[in-house]
Amino acid sequence: MLHELRRMLDKDETLDAFDLRRAAAVALERQFLFGDKSRDQRHFHQILDAEDYYRNLFDALNLDLVCDRIAGYVGVVPRESQLTVGLDTEHSMFLLVLRVIYEQAARECRIGEYSQAFSDSEALVDTFVAHSNRKRPGLVRLREILRTFSRQGLLDIDHDEDKAIRFRIRPSIRDIVTPGFLAALEDYLTGSENVEERAEATEEDHEDSD
Repeated sequence: MLHELRRMLDKDETLDAFDLRRAAAVALERQFLFGDKSRDQRHFHQILDAEDYYRNLFDALNLDLVCDRIAGYVGVVPRESQLTVGLDTEHSMFLLVLRVIYEQAARECRIGEYSQAFSDSEALVDTFVAHSNRKRPGLVRLREILRTFSRQGLLDIDHDEDKAIRFRIRPSIRDIVTPGFLAALEDYLTGSENVEERAEATEEDHEDSD
């Protein structure tokens, strides 16, 4: 990898080792970089121009480099074999809902510029409740979740009003909510249900013994 870096620097005098390392660090920090975002453009183009180098670099970190030149973004994602669902299943469920909304927009030919799907907080919550059978989260909690997804490069918030939040879902949601993610989420939820069932059974046994 160091040999490849040296070869690239010798071939193109405009390249700088610091800039190459900085682009990798920014990609790891933001997860996704977009060609239509001014703050991402420099690092986005650096990674595209040296795609093989970055692919090998992230491969050494057990990560996959995603390059979608049509939609105009690059990203660094965990391999499906490494996917796990965190303790905050609410976040995971909302990720799933974002993918559902995105695919519905794709089927209805409502995908806009840079392969983005427009939606709002009301549609998001309605879909969340329909697919999870959980309570509607409050607007404050919903804002926290959407801002987290925005920092991760999964959506952009356009308007945040008193009772409604309008946003655009990025195509990068497809690189996060994958078949491996769904399998990990299903395993996690099944495990949680089994724990609850065992806890209820233990409680009933205690009551019977009393």
